[in-house]
Amino acid sequence: MSQSTFYSDTNAPLRPAKKSFASNFKKDLAGWGFIVPFMLIYLVFLVWPILQAIGLGFFKIDLLVISNRTFIGLENYFRMFWGENMGWTVGNMWEWRLAGLLLLIPVIAGMRRKTLSKLEGSIFTALILIIFAGVMGLAPGEGGRWNDSLFWLSFGNTVLFVVLSTPLIVGMGLLLAMALNRPGRWTGVLRTIFFAPYVLSVSVLTLIWAFLLNPQLGLIGELFRNLGLDPISWLTSPTLAMPAIVIATLWWTVGFNVVLYLAGLQDIDKSLYEAASIDGAGYLQRFKDITWPGLRRTTLLVMVLQIIASFQIFGQVFIMTRGGPNGATRVSIQHIYESAFRDFNLGYASAMSVFLFLVMIAFSVLQFRFSREES
Repeated sequence: MSQSTFYSDTNAPLRPAKKSFASNFKKDLAGWGFIVPFMLIYLVFLVWPILQAIGLGFFKIDLLVISNRTFIGLENYFRMFWGENMGWTVGNMWEWRLAGLLLLIPVIAGMRRKTLSKLEGSIFTALILIIFAGVMGLAPGEGGRWNDSLFWLSFGNTVLFVVLSTPLIVGMGLLLAMALNRPGRWTGVLRTIFFAPYVLSVSVLTLIWAFLLNPQLGLIGELFRNLGLDPISWLTSPTLAMPAIVIATLWWTVGFNVVLYLAGLQDIDKSLYEAASIDGAGYLQRFKDITWPGLRRTTLLVMVLQIIASFQIFGQVFIMTRGGPNGATRVSIQHIYESAFRDFNLGYASAMSVFLFLVMIAFSVLQFRFSREES
């Protein structure tokens, strides 16, 4: 055996012998003991209901007779997005369709003059034919209708609530956490005060705020009268009912975000602030260069949790306004609840639930993608 061969054999790294599955399982037995109970509960109470909801969305099911189900495929989703008993007719909106088809004249002229390429002309022609000859010829037949207007009204109000509440609740949570992230005799008391509303049930929350917002008996109405102003009927105003629910939700849930942000602030190395102060950095500069980058992961968590929670709003609206006035506060979960338990249409309610679930997943994925691009 040559010297080089001898050294190459002796200097080769030693690979540990592969352990059997039984030995690995015994070694990780304690870890499996912690994981398996959680996974069983997770699968039974979360994953399995989601799979059931997806499956039920393809059936027509009466809640009172669940065993009597009829497979209808995507009909529930067509009803939600498209309509019922839709058909195509030549005479539907013929004036608008004829005016739209006249757009083909400049497109063809542009192709002949070669101001438009064949590809561009073909794309424009296809779009015009699809829109004006195809789509605009569709209309509900006898007994039919366009998409579920109540569903889209409810979904639009839900998105409005998310847009109004998420920045407000997340921003207020950050401000309160920064104000309470300091030593002091009253700091612990103030933290408890701000977190206390979060432990209340939604029924208690709505009773408190329905009384506060009552224009005749509430404290806010009395304050307006003392200032010489007319009390405002918050919950019966189409423009003010949703902001009133946002304010009540802010008071109820902001304490949880304060706790999360306090945990994130306490994980930031204090020496960074000391070094920045020595260098003469001001408060805004320290926030921009130290606090905000250090809270990036916490902010992502808070935003995702808040968006998911806001999309699931139901209790405050249902108890305080019942979706009124004139549907101004009607939200998606209320429409799903009424479709299932008032109209007994469990299949359609399941289809709407799946759609709302996918929307929440999409918003969460966008948040993670946006956070990854920033980092």
